[in-house]
Amino acid sequence: MGFYQAMQLSAANLKPLIKNAESKEIKNKYIAALILKSILCLLFCTIVVISFGKVFGEENNVVGVVTVISLLNFRFSNLDFKVRQAALTIVGIFGVLSISPYIASISNPFLGFIINFISIIGILILTCHNVRLCNHSILVLSYFLLYGYKVENTEILINRIIGLIFGGILVASIFYIKQRKIEFKNTFIDIINDVDFNTERTKWQLKFAFVTTSAIMIGEFLHIPRVMWIGIACMSVFHPDKSQLQIRYKQRMLYMVLGCLMYMSIYFLIPQQFRGLIGLIGGVMIGFSGTYKWQTVFNAFGALSAATPILGFGGAIIFRILNNVFGALYSKGFDYIINFIDNKEFANVNEA
Repeated sequence: MGFYQAMQLSAANLKPLIKNAESKEIKNKYIAALILKSILCLLFCTIVVISFGKVFGEENNVVGVVTVISLLNFRFSNLDFKVRQAALTIVGIFGVLSISPYIASISNPFLGFIINFISIIGILILTCHNVRLCNHSILVLSYFLLYGYKVENTEILINRIIGLIFGGILVASIFYIKQRKIEFKNTFIDIINDVDFNTERTKWQLKFAFVTTSAIMIGEFLHIPRVMWIGIACMSVFHPDKSQLQIRYKQRMLYMVLGCLMYMSIYFLIPQQFRGLIGLIGGVMIGFSGTYKWQTVFNAFGALSAATPILGFGGAIIFRILNNVFGALYSKGFDYIINFIDNKEFANVNEA
């Protein structure tokens, strides 16, 4: 494997290659690829986010975040149907991202729940026909980020809409360039027709949309700050692989606390003028993280860095932990109740 090909691999794929390298030379090559990939990826993300902030306003830096994580994902991923139709679908989804999170965020919690649920189930149906690709982890995360970063006035909203439409066209263009030579049998209509409430895929999509959006509704009714963290925690834990769900709900809580403790330690150890770099440190370390638990740890750095100026140091720590613990337990509890109901119905059918 060449150096460039190694750089295209994730940390989860590179680390086993480093561990099992046949020679020191090959091992060093993979280590260098991991380091350079992480630095270049962080540099690219930073440039995109800053550029979007310069053009569309710093209040819309989140638009740059949404665009860049989608770019990184759809360089390699697909929607499991014809490429031209999928590219147009991506633009359409960015259109949804430009409107629905805003409308839901200014609505009462119940109406917001309805808007969020309809929007997210639509995103899931169109992008998660092949659930194993996990496209939802990027697009639903983007939705909740846009929901959480409120729009304060009409000018910011207009800039956000324009920025997201531009971002959608950019992502769709890169997607088309990278995927255009791949032939898919499915069409857009096939994806719609494959919605079947008797299949595990559609059942999971419905449950995922409900658990994430209902958790946010509860958070809104309770006036919990940074309520998007609850939805993101649910999204992260409620994995289509049930074995992963059992692992993640525990790791989400444990390693989120560890991430907060590490953030606290660094925050007090370094001079005040350098505390703004903690989020950057987290971004670098995520690039080296090959497992869910350590990604959870270092994701806390960026989240807390952004929330500390708003909630204060103590408030950011407290609500980061509370929101994630609630989201993890809520997801696990919901899954337990649904499984109990399904098993009871199955038993009743057998008895009949």
